[in-house]
Amino acid sequence: MMGRDFGDGWRFCCLLLAVSIAGGCATMSESECINADWREVGRNDGLEGKRQTQLARHYDACIRYGITPDRDEYMAGREAGLTVYCTQDSGYWEGRYGGGYERVCPASSEPAFLAGYRAGQSVYDAIENIRSIRAEMASAKDRIGALEDEIRKLESPDDESDTTEEKPAGNIADRVAKIRSLDRQLESLRVLRAAAAAEYLRAIERANSLGYPEEFRLEEIL
Repeated sequence: MMGRDFGDGWRFCCLLLAVSIAGGCATMSESECINADWREVGRNDGLEGKRQTQLARHYDACIRYGITPDRDEYMAGREAGLTVYCTQDSGYWEGRYGGGYERVCPASSEPAFLAGYRAGQSVYDAIENIRSIRAEMASAKDRIGALEDEIRKLESPDDESDTTEEKPAGNIADRVAKIRSLDRQLESLRVLRAAAAAEYLRAIERANSLGYPEEFRLEEIL
């Protein structure tokens, strides 16, 4: 439905100015603006943990069609949505899957949300850290394999080498030195991987202590 004007509320003007400066894609289409239930729009934004500035974005999207959002309805819906969002369970799953937190929860419910969020985020961060180390190790191993291939080509007699493939430039000693450096890097990464696995286990234990049945799946991550 079509809401009433906002008047000259300075807070909304500031929000609208910020959105206009930031730019970005429209949040709602003409059809959505015309048929909007602003309480439901606000509730959905609250359920997704979006900032109040989202209302200014909706205003920016709908005013071009001559439609002004109903601020009171939107804010009432957003508050209802935040009541569901700002819980420990919601916080846990937001953090567990790498979601961000926009500091939208009121002081009364933020501690519970953050307790869950930090526990979930710890599991997410631990898994991502292990995956990052795994990728670095795979890259180092690939590089070692490539260097070893180059050494074999350099060591092969000229009459046995593939005439369609030129020998690599440089010398064997340089490649041996690079392999040794990569071996040292791999050893350091193995130490980091062990530490990351231990942190992953601690994160799982913290999640379990809050009632979230996470399992230690290190082999799947590696």
